[in-house]
Amino acid sequence: MLCQEELSEYIEKEMPELSGMGKGDKPQNVYDIVRHMLKYTKSQVIQHNLNAAKKCMNLAEQLYYKGNNAIKNAIENVFVYSFSHAFFHDENKRKEVIGIIPESLYKLYKRQLVNSHL
Repeated sequence: MLCQEELSEYIEKEMPELSGMGKGDKPQNVYDIVRHMLKYTKSQVIQHNLNAAKKCMNLAEQLYYKGNNAIKNAIENVFVYSFSHAFFHDENKRKEVIGIIPESLYKLYKRQLVNSHL
């Protein structure tokens, strides 16, 4: 099981494009690291680089399944929670992005939507 102390190193190994997150403005915790991933993913969607965005989505899914509870919570409460305002506010982007979101993350998102209306 992956713990938060190993998270930055794991991400940098899997996605060298995110290797800068351990330098300069070093993320303080697992939520900061996941916010950094989200910011990168969102920028790739804006630039229509859906291959890079999909790679990051797949990495988020890996982290959700391999990570400890802190990592799972960060993926669910930062990354997945942000889908509505990061990707789905524009109908054209919504159609593009739905195709690259792993099914398991999309199920988490739909569950959040249902539970938010109770």
